[in-house]
Amino acid sequence: MAPSKKTRHREIDPKNLMALERATASLVALAISLIVLGFVVEKFELFLKLVTVELADKATGTTITLPNQSFYNWLGIGIVAAGILLALYTYIYYVRWVSLLQRGEIDTDKRVFLLLSLFVAAIGVALLVSMILF
Repeated sequence: MAPSKKTRHREIDPKNLMALERATASLVALAISLIVLGFVVEKFELFLKLVTVELADKATGTTITLPNQSFYNWLGIGIVAAGILLALYTYIYYVRWVSLLQRGEIDTDKRVFLLLSLFVAAIGVALLVSMILF
């Protein structure tokens, strides 16, 4: 009889599993934070529209337009989309790590943390530039 090619799963150390669950919960919290931040930034564009209506010269009927109002709209949508993508990636991250722990292997995914760092830095730069220029 030929030996079975079934993958043998190890018992996962509870400490490793709990650490993985904490990391996954942190990524979910970050995804929620990004979605909320994107919502707030996008609604800031609505605030700017309301301000332009209030600043309108009621006597002449002219409206004042503030430059780059749509910038906040698109920035907010981009941040919300990144939060959604991170939430979806978190499940893949968790499943991958459970599989690695069952095989007794340890690997690291430095790319996700690099991408998150770069994305958060890009948001900061975009907001800084908007504060300086607009």
